Amino acid sequence: MTPNLSVIQPEAISPVYVVGVARSGTTLIQQMLDHHPSLAFPWESHFIEVIHKKLPCFGDLSVPENRHKLILAMERYQKIAFGEMAGSEWIPGLVAAAGELAQAAPPSYAGVIATVYDFHARQRNRPRWGDKTPGYVNCLPLIIELFPKAKIIHMIRDGRDVAVSLMSLSLGPHTAYMSAVRWKQWVRHGLASAELHPDSIFQLRYEDLTEDPERYLRDVCAFIGEDYVPEMLEFHRDAKKRVPQGIHAMINVPANKSRHNRWKTELTPTQVRIIEAVAGDLLEQLGYERAFPDARLGLLDKRLGKMGDKLLRLRPNTKPHSLIDRISKHLDRARFDRNPAG
Repeated sequence: MTPNLSVIQPEAISPVYVVGVARSGTTLIQQMLDHHPSLAFPWESHFIEVIHKKLPCFGDLSVPENRHKLILAMERYQKIAFGEMAGSEWIPGLVAAAGELAQAAPPSYAGVIATVYDFHARQRNRPRWGDKTPGYVNCLPLIIELFPKAKIIHMIRDGRDVAVSLMSLSLGPHTAYMSAVRWKQWVRHGLASAELHPDSIFQLRYEDLTEDPERYLRDVCAFIGEDYVPEMLEFHRDAKKRVPQGIHAMINVPANKSRHNRWKTELTPTQVRIIEAVAGDLLEQLGYERAFPDARLGLLDKRLGKMGDKLLRLRPNTKPHSLIDRISKHLDRARFDRNPAG
């Protein structure tokens, strides 16, 4: 049954957003928070900035039919952008309830978003909702504009370990140089937003969370205004039912330090030098010790890093998406861009 949503006021609610460079512990903290009895997180959404840019295509949002189209577009884009849960609805029952939700939703983009997430939270008897989409670290001003009282957790991890985790995956980047460029860019976006909105954004290092989970979860709970509950540390017990497996296998075990400093054994000295030449200053600023304090890029490092990244995108059998899957998703995105409200 669709709940009565007429009282939703986007400017008054306080959703919890989890952001950061991919493979920085965003899934870990999301699952911990989702085991809090007051919080409900669906899987990654990806659509907020994309659809925001396309809002004129949906017309006047005071018209319920246009809000209905917007809700269906959210569901459609989420599937395009994130295919790990193919064959299942992003939020169970959302498509069937979309018409009623559109009637009840406030006539704004933030109002429609809040209505959709509130539907998910109420299905689970939770009073508050959240979202974990790593790439939203690049659009935090928009999130705060939509939800001024949002609380945002920015996960940060050693960029060298992020590179180890990302380079073999379809997600990319696929070379040390491009991994360092993205890590530095995305982390700086989060830090810059935190300087402007210190009361809205909490910086949390993956290494700290996995070193002492209870201590840092207590800090997170204090920041978002919830009481800490021990059940948050039991996320791994039902992870196989809740989280797409494959690249998230570590979510099936308690938080631990086993993934710290993988770069020391899994990157070559050349890869470490390149990453530190690009991002060593930021690594050091965040408390990560450099292996090469005076690292510099070689004459061809930048060119080969960019070229290699493009070539490695063509590997056929990567996880979580094969080359064929990635081509299909690219075509689906192009169709969405042409007709987001269709």
